[in-house]
Amino acid sequence: MSEAKNNVNEADEKKEGNVLAGFVLFKDANMDWTRFRKNLADDWDITFEDEVKEGALVFKNEGMVVALSLMPNPVPDNEAENAAKNNILWKDGDKEVAKHGAHIMLAVMNKFDAIDQALLFAKVACSLLKLDNAIAIYKNPTCYEKKFYVDFAMSIKEGELPMPILIYTGMYLAKTGICAFTSGMRFFGKEEIEVVDSQKQPGEVISFLLSITEYVVSENAELKDGETIGFTEDEKLPITVSDGVSVQGTTVKIGF
Repeated sequence: MSEAKNNVNEADEKKEGNVLAGFVLFKDANMDWTRFRKNLADDWDITFEDEVKEGALVFKNEGMVVALSLMPNPVPDNEAENAAKNNILWKDGDKEVAKHGAHIMLAVMNKFDAIDQALLFAKVACSLLKLDNAIAIYKNPTCYEKKFYVDFAMSIKEGELPMPILIYTGMYLAKTGICAFTSGMRFFGKEEIEVVDSQKQPGEVISFLLSITEYVVSENAELKDGETIGFTEDEKLPITVSDGVSVQGTTVKIGF
């Protein structure tokens, strides 16, 4: 757990308009496009006729455009390595990410539904990460290790929302307790959520945030200032909507 406070700005989701983007990191530029197609077809029943041209592939699925572009070099300026340090669940992730020698820029565009777009992104990214030379995916503000991402993405087949790879949860230790925050809720049209100065254990705080984000996204719920929320009849956790502590802009804070 990082002891440094992470300030997250509104551009954390690395999106522009209706574009959801990320970078799949590979040891080298030996891209097995045939295997990638097979992964997409076998796992997600996604097929297309489009061909790879000069290391790039564009195809449509469910009214959305998927674009992939192979870059035979690392992500510049150690950007991915620095982002990997934000992953509190991946020890030495920055060292593993530093081994990448190529990357694929992945974008899913023309959003009609934010959840559908996010799930399609996860399916395509999962199919890329299943390739032997894949290391991780850099999706601002962090990097996810391939097995972690693939395991959660595959839960989509069971009808689950894989919140740990759809929403980033950060955490740091303040003088008066644990502080945690989300990054990515705004993509779904919701405010980011914070827990400030909690006395709970770090694992409890992260699990709570993930449960709350799943509820808000899946149920299209609105958390209003002055109300309470809880997962049992007796649990009444106060909700405050105000300027963010760890995140720029307005955030929803839940007393936990």
